[in-house]
Amino acid sequence: MSYPVKNSDVEGQHLLISVAFAQLSKIRLILAILLSLITASLFALALKYSNKLYTNFLFIQCDNEDTATHYLITTSKNEQLVCPRHFIKDKPYFIFRMLKYRFNSQIQSFEPIEFESKGRIISEMIKFRNKQDRNLKREYFGHCSLQIPIDSIFIYSFNAFTGAFNLLQYFAIAIWFAENTILSPILILVFTVLSVYVNYFLYVRSRKRLQQLANYEQSVEIEDRDQLKPDQIYQKVPSSWLLPGDLLILKENQILNCDCAIIEGDVLVNEASLTGEDIPIPKCAFQNQNVEFSFEKMNQNCLFEGTKLIQANHSVAIVLRTGFSTLRGQYFRNVLYPHPGSMKFYIQAAKFILEIAFIMAVVYAFFLISYIPMDFKPSLLVLRFLDNIVWSIPPSMPIFFQVCKTSSLVKLEKKGIIGNNAEKIESAGTIDTCCFDKTGTLTTLGFRVIKAIPQQEQPILNAIMGCCHHLIRVNGNIIGDPLEIEMLKFVGWQCNFDQQPTIINGNNKQFVIHKIFDFNTQTSTMSVIVSVDQKYFLYTKGSPESINQIAQSKRDDLINEFNINASKGYRILGLAYKELQNNQIDLAREQLEQSLSFVGLLLMENPLKQDTADVIALLKKSGLDVKVISGDNPLTTIQCSKMAKILSADQDISFIDYNEQDQLVTIQSNDDIKIIQIQQQNIFNQLNAIIDDKSELAITGKFLDYLITQSNLKGNINLKNHYQTKTTGKDIAFTEITQIDTEDVNVKKFLINLLKKTKVFARQKPEQKKQIIQILQSFNKQVLMCGDGANDCSAISQAQVGISFNEADASYTAPFISRSESIDCVIKILQQGKAAKRNFIEAFQYQVSVNVIKFIAVLFTFLEAETFADFQFTYTGIITTIPLLTFLCMSGPCDTLADQNPLDDQFALSNQLQIYNNIIWGSIGLIINYFISQSARNVHTCQFNQPIDNCIPKPIHSLKQSGDIQSIMFLSVIFYFMTFAINLYVSSPFKIRYYQNRPLLLWTTLGFVIFFVAAIFPNKGGQWLKVIDISENTYKGFNWIMIAVLIGTAMIGSLTQRFLTKIYPSQQRI
Repeated sequence: MSYPVKNSDVEGQHLLISVAFAQLSKIRLILAILLSLITASLFALALKYSNKLYTNFLFIQCDNEDTATHYLITTSKNEQLVCPRHFIKDKPYFIFRMLKYRFNSQIQSFEPIEFESKGRIISEMIKFRNKQDRNLKREYFGHCSLQIPIDSIFIYSFNAFTGAFNLLQYFAIAIWFAENTILSPILILVFTVLSVYVNYFLYVRSRKRLQQLANYEQSVEIEDRDQLKPDQIYQKVPSSWLLPGDLLILKENQILNCDCAIIEGDVLVNEASLTGEDIPIPKCAFQNQNVEFSFEKMNQNCLFEGTKLIQANHSVAIVLRTGFSTLRGQYFRNVLYPHPGSMKFYIQAAKFILEIAFIMAVVYAFFLISYIPMDFKPSLLVLRFLDNIVWSIPPSMPIFFQVCKTSSLVKLEKKGIIGNNAEKIESAGTIDTCCFDKTGTLTTLGFRVIKAIPQQEQPILNAIMGCCHHLIRVNGNIIGDPLEIEMLKFVGWQCNFDQQPTIINGNNKQFVIHKIFDFNTQTSTMSVIVSVDQKYFLYTKGSPESINQIAQSKRDDLINEFNINASKGYRILGLAYKELQNNQIDLAREQLEQSLSFVGLLLMENPLKQDTADVIALLKKSGLDVKVISGDNPLTTIQCSKMAKILSADQDISFIDYNEQDQLVTIQSNDDIKIIQIQQQNIFNQLNAIIDDKSELAITGKFLDYLITQSNLKGNINLKNHYQTKTTGKDIAFTEITQIDTEDVNVKKFLINLLKKTKVFARQKPEQKKQIIQILQSFNKQVLMCGDGANDCSAISQAQVGISFNEADASYTAPFISRSESIDCVIKILQQGKAAKRNFIEAFQYQVSVNVIKFIAVLFTFLEAETFADFQFTYTGIITTIPLLTFLCMSGPCDTLADQNPLDDQFALSNQLQIYNNIIWGSIGLIINYFISQSARNVHTCQFNQPIDNCIPKPIHSLKQSGDIQSIMFLSVIFYFMTFAINLYVSSPFKIRYYQNRPLLLWTTLGFVIFFVAAIFPNKGGQWLKVIDISENTYKGFNWIMIAVLIGTAMIGSLTQRFLTKIYPSQQRI
C-alpha cells in the first residue's frame, strides 16, 4: 500500500508523490549473493544498473512501518527509488536528496521534517518554539549549513570501475590475456585508472568550490528567554549551530545562513542573492502576532538565507528553516540533482554498434569456411569470435567522450566561463532556441532619468520625486534602489539623513518624512507621508495602470502618453498625491492610497549592455530562435527587444493579454485593439485566425495562465504551496508540463503557432518562466536560458543549457557562469558546444572504423595462422589511437557561430556513409595487399608453388606473432589509422581546420613517417622502430606496389568522403 506525500515548499523542484513501506527479504538477499557468485558478479551488476530489478527482486512491500526496513518512493518525475529507514529516538524516517521525511499517522501521509510554522499563530509559534530538546532538534534538523556531499575515493572508484563500458574493458582484457597479449591490456588498465582519478580530482575541485559558495562562516548571537539569569540570556555560537526555533540577534553586515522571521525591531537588507538586484529593502517585525504565519503573505517580515543586513535596529528574528530546507538550499539541491541529460546520442550509438557487430559476425562466419579446414584449436576460434565482440564495442570510448567534455570546460574557463556540469557541454551543441531575461541580462541594472511630464505640473512632480523614496546613508554613501537614487539626482534635492525624521530640502522648502510605505507587489505602488508648510501630503509612485485605478479621476491622457513612451522602451512611473488631514495620518495604507490626484509620469531609460544588440544579431544570423522572458511591462519589453534586434524596429508587433475580471482576451497592435469574449465558442479558432495575420507576438503571464488552464495540457500536477497564487478565491497549483498533448487538434495547432510566433513573454512570474521553457521543450525545442536573478533559477535549471553571471544568485543553479556581464558568453558556449558535439561524433566514428579495419586485418592473418605481435597490438590499440583521439577531442571551435548544428543521429545516412566509406575502401586495400603478398612473398617453410595449407603444421594450437602477412596487414592498418582521422575530421563550420590543431597534425605526420620508413626500409626501418619483423626480401620489390595500393585506396576514400559529405552533409540547419 502506498501513502501520499503532503508536499511542502521546502522540497523545491524535487517532489515526492507517494511512499510505500518495504522490507528487505533476507532469503532473496542470500539468493542474490549466490547468483552473483555463480555469474561472476554479473547479477550484482544487473541489480546495480536496473533499479526495477533491484526493487522487485530484493524488497517486499509491507503494510506496517514497524516491520519495514526501507521505503519505496515515487517522485514527481516518475522515478522509483529505495531509501533505507533511519531512527531518531525510536522514530523512523528516511532521507531523500538531503531532506528528511517521516510518516504522519494522523493524516495517513508522509511529510518533510520541518519546523512547524505555516498556518500556526505567530505568538504560539514563538512561545512553543523550544518544546523539543535542543539535542533532539539537532538530530532532526542537522547543522545550519549546506553540507555539499563529496563521495569518498573508494565510493567514486567503485562506481567508476563498475561502469558498463569498464566491464567491457575487463572482458576485453581477459580475452587479450588469453591470447597472450600482455602489454596492450596493461596499458589500457593504466590509462583507465589515470582517467578515473583525473576525473575524481576535477569532481572534488568542483564540489569544494560549490561548498565555498554555499556556506558563510561567522559567529552569531542567540537569545534564550527561558533562562532565569539575565546574564545568561545571550549566547554566542557558530552560525552552523543555529536551529529552527532559535531567537537570532540581527546585526549589521551579517549574512544570514537561515530563513527566519523578524519578531522585534526592523532592518534594512540587501537581497541581491535572491532577486539579482542590489537594492536595500526595509523589513520589519510583525505588527500583529495573533495571526497565522505564511512565508508568501508575510514576505515583508521574513528574511532568507544569503541576505545581507545593512542596518539592524534592536532586531530579533526566529529561525524557521536551516540547511537544504531554506530557499537558497533548494537552489543547491537543483545543482546536486540536476535534470538528467539526453541519452539520444548514446542510445543511437549503441544501436549502431550492434549493427556493426552483426556485420562483423557475418564476415567472421564467412572466414570460418576457410578456418575450419585448417584444423584450428577450437579455443582459438572461440577467442577470435569473442574478439569480434570486443572490437565491435570499443571499451575505451567513454574515456574519450569525457576528454571531449573536460577539454571543452577548460577552454571555456580560459575565456572567463566556469562550467559546473560537463554533461551540459554536449547539450550546447544542439541548441535551437535562446531565451533571455531582460533586466540585468539584456540591459544593465542601472537607470537614467529622461524627463517628468507634463511640464506644467513640474513643482508637484519635483516634490513627489524628491520625497517618495526610501534611501539611506551608510558610511557617507547614499544607498537604495538605483531608480530612486537617479530620481533624487534628477531633481537635485538634498536629504538630511542625520535627523529623525528625515528632512529633505527642495523648492526652497523643507519637507519632513513621517511615514514610508515600501513598494507593494500587489498594488505596484510606494508611498510616503510628508509635511510641508504645516500641511500633510501623501506622495505616491508606481505603475501608471495601478495609479490610474486608485486615482480620483481617470487620466486617459496620461495613460496614452504612457503607452506611447512605453512603446519606445522607457521605464515609466506614475506620480500621484493627495492632501491629508491631521486625523488621516494614522489610517491604514489601503485607506490612504485611494482617491489620489494622478498628476504626471516619470520617464527613465534602462540601457542595453554595450554589446547586446551585436550579440543578438549574431545569434539570429546563425538561425537561432531568440526570445525574451521578462517580468516587465509588455510595451517596455517589446521596445527593449527592438533595441536589442530581437524584433525588427519597423515591424508591427502585437501583444496578447487576458483580463481575468471581465474574462476578455485583448490583442493590441499600436492603436488597434481587438477584444474577444471568452464565453464565445471556438475561442482558439478565433485567436488562431487573428494571429495568423501577425508575424511576431508578445504575450503576458495572465494570458499564459489562461492558455494552460483552457488547453488541458497533460503533465504531472505538483501541488506546490510555494507556487500557489490567488485567483478569484481559489488556489491554482503550478503544473509541471512534460508534453503538449491535447485531444483538440485546433488547440494544439494554435499552441504551436502561438509559441512559434511569440518572441516576447512579458509580465511573467518565476514559475511561468519555467513553464515557458517546458512548453518549448515539449515541441522538441532545445532551449538555452540566460538570466541573472533568483526569479530565473527555475527556468535556468529546466533548460538544456543555463547561463548566469558570476555575481548573480542564479549562478547557483546555472551549469555555466560567466565572469563577464556581457551576453557574448552565449556565443562562446554555443561555439564550444558545437565543436564538442562534432568531436563526440568523430571520436565515435573513428573508433568504430579503426576497430573494424583492424578486425578484418587480423582475419587475414589467421589464414596463415598468424596474428599481431604484442607490441603491434599495443601500437595500434594505444600508442597510435589514444593520443590521436585525445588530440582530436581537444579540437577548438571556429571563430564564427555556425547556422547549423552537428547531426548526431548515428542512423542518419550521412553519418553511416562516413563510417562505411572508410571501412569499404580500407577493406579493399587490405584485400589487394593480401593477394599481392600471397603472390610475392618468400615462403619460409614450403616451396613457392606448394599449396599454403600444406605449409602450416596441423592441428594449429598457437598463432605466430611474426610473418609476412601479419607485417603487411599491420603496415596497412597503421596507414589507414592516420587517413581515417583526416577523412572523418570535419572542420567547417564547427571546428578549427585540421592544420590548426597542431598536436593532431604532428601526431598524424609522425604516424605517416613511421609507416613510410617501415615500408620502404623493412629491414633497417622495421628493426630500428621495433614495429615489424620481416626481412628485406619479403616484398621482392613489391613494397612500392603495396604503398601505392594504400595511397590509392586512401585517396579514393578521401575523395568519396568529400563527395558524400557535400551530397549528404553531416550537419542540419537550425
